[in-house]
Amino acid sequence: MRRTALTVLAALSTAASAASVTLPLNGQPTAVPTTVIGGVTYVKLADLQRLLAAQGGANQKASVSGCVNEWLFNGIWRMRVTKVAPVQDQYYGNGWGVTIELKNGTTQTMRMDDAGIKYNGAVNVTFADGDSWAKSWRSGWQDKTYAKLPQGTGTVYTFAVFPEEKMAADAVQAMPAQKFLLDIEPTTADGVKAKFSVADPSFRVDLTCRK
Repeated sequence: MRRTALTVLAALSTAASAASVTLPLNGQPTAVPTTVIGGVTYVKLADLQRLLAAQGGANQKASVSGCVNEWLFNGIWRMRVTKVAPVQDQYYGNGWGVTIELKNGTTQTMRMDDAGIKYNGAVNVTFADGDSWAKSWRSGWQDKTYAKLPQGTGTVYTFAVFPEEKMAADAVQAMPAQKFLLDIEPTTADGVKAKFSVADPSFRVDLTCRK
């Protein structure tokens, strides 16, 4: 029996071959080294842990990610960031405005509110030093989340995001926004036939790259 087991292990070892596959890790296509044994592809747990750590860790929010002007799709909504520019408000002061275009990617008419996009959902911009802003002025956004959108139609909106304490305009421009996050709940209302294609349907956009 022992000799037979050793023979099998030796055969598997001989039949093993190295290869790589591309997997979506944290919303990004990533090459992962693999080993093929007996026609079955294996990935080392240590390699997965290393790649996750390099991309922000296992606790990073695994949103659908991309660059400015790149269409992103979570199975229901299509979204892209089209513009990033300084904004000013008489109450909030100076901040960053992120303009998005969002479309219904399903075959049925629905509201944003029916599929995860809430008027009071989290919106963040982050910066190179690790700081983030979440305070935003959303004039008209609630009406948009409640409006019915037929298949293929959408809306354009600018989120104005501000620091907790007012900053001078030149200070804001000296720290350009690096990333934008639109948080989307992974649940849908009764009657919505489409399903999200990812576990976390939120959108994260790298504002430093453009497609």
